[in-house]
Amino acid sequence: MPQEVVEDLEGRADGLSGREVEIPLQAARGMSNQQIAASLHLFEATVKRHLANTYSKMGVGSRTEATRKALANGWISSLELSGSYENDTRDRHDPQR
Repeated sequence: MPQEVVEDLEGRADGLSGREVEIPLQAARGMSNQQIAASLHLFEATVKRHLANTYSKMGVGSRTEATRKALANGWISSLELSGSYENDTRDRHDPQR
C-alpha cells in the first residue's frame, strides 16, 4: 500500500496506527495472511501478530468483526475495501497525473 494511503489512514481509528488499520483493511479485502505479508514485505507471523494486537485494541475477535466495526466507525469506507481508494489517493499525490 502506498505510504500516502497509510498516512491517510493514520489517526482515523481511535488509538490505532496506520499500519494497524492497513493490515485489517487488506484482510477485509479478502487477502490471506500470506498475501498481506508478501504485499507489505513482512513475515506472515508478523501479520498474524499485528492482526491479534489490532483485534485486541478494537475489542473484536475476527476479520469479519474488525471489518464491521471499522466500517461502522468510519475508520474505513466501502470504497477503500474495493481497492479503488488506493488508486484515487495515489493519483491525488502524483503531480504527473
